[in-house]
Amino acid sequence: MKIVALFQPFFSTGCRNNFGGTKIMGKKARLLFSIAVIVTLFSCTKTPFGDEDISAGAGQVSGVVQLYDGSSAENVYVWLEGFAIGSYTDSNGFFTLTLPPKSSHGTSSGVSGTFKLYFYLANYLLKSAQVVVQENEFVYSKGDINKDGKIYEPIVLRRFLRIQTEVSPASVKANNTNPIAVEVTLTATIDSATVVIPKSVGGMLGAVLIKKIDTSEVQIYQSAAGAITQEVILVGLVSKKVGMGFDLMQKPLATGKYKVIPYLFIAHEKLPAGLMDSLLPEVETLNSNYLKLPFNREGGDFEVR
Repeated sequence: MKIVALFQPFFSTGCRNNFGGTKIMGKKARLLFSIAVIVTLFSCTKTPFGDEDISAGAGQVSGVVQLYDGSSAENVYVWLEGFAIGSYTDSNGFFTLTLPPKSSHGTSSGVSGTFKLYFYLANYLLKSAQVVVQENEFVYSKGDINKDGKIYEPIVLRRFLRIQTEVSPASVKANNTNPIAVEVTLTATIDSATVVIPKSVGGMLGAVLIKKIDTSEVQIYQSAAGAITQEVILVGLVSKKVGMGFDLMQKPLATGKYKVIPYLFIAHEKLPAGLMDSLLPEVETLNSNYLKLPFNREGGDFEVR
C-alpha cells in the first residue's frame, strides 16, 4: 500500500494539513513529517478506521417502544433512575428523554455512573435498558445506547392483564334518564394478576372517570359516593367481570364523544423506588391525575348526542 493511499482518509475528514509539497528531504524531514501526521490525526474528530464517530456524550436519548400484542404503544412511561425524570411515548411509541443541566444537582461536575432506564405500563411487564451518564450527559456507544444516542433495539413490553370496557348503551341523547351500564372484563394473559378496586361495594366497580375526547375534560361517577372499602380480585386466564351503572340526571354531560375509564389498580411486580413518585401528585387518588397512570385499555367508547 502506498503512503499517500494510507493517509488519504485522514486528509478527507476536514482536518487541515500543513504538509506543503510532496517532496521529502532527508531523515530529519521524514521525522518531522511523521510527527505532523500524528498530531493531525489526534486533532481530528473522526476515527481513521471507518466513518463512525468516536463515542461522545449528549443530553438526550431516544428510542421506540412496542407492545408484544401489537397494540398502540402510546403513553408508556419512560423513567430514568437517579434523576427522577420521565417521559411518555407518542402515538408511534417513540420517546425522547432529556437530562437536566449540571447546575440542577448543585455541583459543577454533574452526575456520572451507570443507570437503568425503565419502561412502565401498568398492565405490562416492566423492562429496562442500561445507560451510561458522564457529568449529566449520556455517553453514546455505551450500554444500550448506540452512536446516534438511540436505544439499539425496540423495547418490547408483554401484557399480563387485558382490560376491556363496554358501555351500554354506547350512545344516548343528552336528556337521557335511563341508567347506563359499564362492564369491565379482566383477563390475565400470562399467569395471574391481582386487581384492586377502590371504593367497591358489593363487588361492584367503585368509580369511573369519563373523559371528553376533544377537550380532555373529566367527570367522575361513583357507584357509592363516600365508600372507603375496596375489593381485591385474583384474575386468571378465565375472565372476570366487574361493573357499575351511572346516569346523567344528577351530573349531565355535554354532547360529544367520551372515553369511560374504570378506576382500578394492579398489584404490579416490584417497581423501582421513585418511579411512582415521579408521576403526578395524587396519581392514585380519584381525580383527573389518575389518568397519568399509564395503562393500555380497550373499549370504553361513549357518546352523548
